Amino acid sequence: MKYFLIAVSILVPLTAAASVGRDLKADGQSKAPPNKSAFVESLEQLHRPPPLKPALNRANVETRWFTQFLDNFDPENNATWQNRYMINEDYHVKGSPIFVNLGGEWAINAAGISSGLWVDIAKQHNGSLIYTEHRFFGESIPIKPLSTENLKYQSVDQALFDVVALIDSLLETEKYNGSKVVVSGCSYSATMATWLRKEYPDVIKGSWVSSGPLVAKVDFSDYMVVVGKAYKKLGGDYCYNLIDNATTYYQNLFATGQGEKAKEELNLCEDFDVDSESDQWQIFSTIANVFADIAQYQKPDNYDLPKYCSVLRSFSDDDAVALSQFVQWRLKRPECIPINYQGAVDYYKWSMDNYQGTGIAWTYQTCNEFGWFQSSAGRKQPFGKSFPATLYTDTCYDVFSSNYTVANINSNIAATNKDYGGLNPGVTNVYFVQGALDPWSKVGAGVKQGATIIPNASHCPDQDSISDSDSAELRASKEKLVELVRKWLTE
Repeated sequence: MKYFLIAVSILVPLTAAASVGRDLKADGQSKAPPNKSAFVESLEQLHRPPPLKPALNRANVETRWFTQFLDNFDPENNATWQNRYMINEDYHVKGSPIFVNLGGEWAINAAGISSGLWVDIAKQHNGSLIYTEHRFFGESIPIKPLSTENLKYQSVDQALFDVVALIDSLLETEKYNGSKVVVSGCSYSATMATWLRKEYPDVIKGSWVSSGPLVAKVDFSDYMVVVGKAYKKLGGDYCYNLIDNATTYYQNLFATGQGEKAKEELNLCEDFDVDSESDQWQIFSTIANVFADIAQYQKPDNYDLPKYCSVLRSFSDDDAVALSQFVQWRLKRPECIPINYQGAVDYYKWSMDNYQGTGIAWTYQTCNEFGWFQSSAGRKQPFGKSFPATLYTDTCYDVFSSNYTVANINSNIAATNKDYGGLNPGVTNVYFVQGALDPWSKVGAGVKQGATIIPNASHCPDQDSISDSDSAELRASKEKLVELVRKWLTE
């Protein structure tokens, strides 16, 4: 076990660089990026960190760096890198529990351990809070450039081991000797919370899994079906029908040789090719993603979807005009919307040589381990039939290598489900929570798996502190978690 050899973490300057990584700008190899496609931008928005209400009191959150092995499973590879994490010891008492908030496909920030339900529970137990940053996201870059060859070190099993290595190093210190550890996660990091408990039950006493996908799936068409359901149920039939009518209108323009008219009305940039099937896939996927972004993190008590549906209608009485104007508004009113399949591929390839954002590393994981390609193949959704999963599998092939054929991607995804058990991971001391209108719920734990379902809620609905604005079901779920953590820590 290589991680037993890792030294206790130390505080180092925020500018510390991974020993394997290198600064491309310092090497003079950085160049201006190609324009970021609105498609790429819309995907990155869908994978931002979970929103939390601001802390009422200032928390003393410290940033630290921990030496990790580049490859946790190859004893011949001794290359190391610096993994960023944050720690809040405001409530710490020697030997008290460690509450780990797992970072997902985003850059971590102090808010993740400054406020919210997990902080409240940690305070009850005089616990310390740790926020881990996943390898290849944020500032935790193990190796550059992010070539396909180097991205082979980006995998969930490596990331799980990173977390355990960090935890073990803390437990070896006098301050945390005898401390028990519980973990939490939202979205993909909730997937990790499940699998940490499965793979390392001797280290992790319990896991809070909020909206965690468990089943890897190539064509994730159910995602947009649930997005549509949310707009229909919370926004109303008029809102659903407006989106449906406008999408159908633009689809028909392309289908009848009127692509230039659609291009003009949607305000697409000049390099959009009206005859390119891939470009058409991207614009319709981007439109769907704009609406999905709102639905994914909507809060029913804020009436988010009714409010946005009212804004959508306010742009015009004409459905097609209203949709076009709304999408441009959500994309921050660009001079024109940049949509071009080859442009997106070029941007990802540029990112591989000049690391920018988190998109390339997450895209690699979806191609290599998870799929979750959100297509329009599902019935009863208002986003048309114009963006198949092929849009994503083609991107895998064109960005990473010709090894990413559909057959190989399917094989990769099947291997993930075999390794971790899909909907039946075989775990104990795990609390699953799902929003009933969460698009990700279709690949997560359900009632059969013992999950608590929050009516009308969406993705990671339970992150904030218990509040008077919580529905009865949401409050009950939070209170149940409080009691479960208490039980896990006494076992």
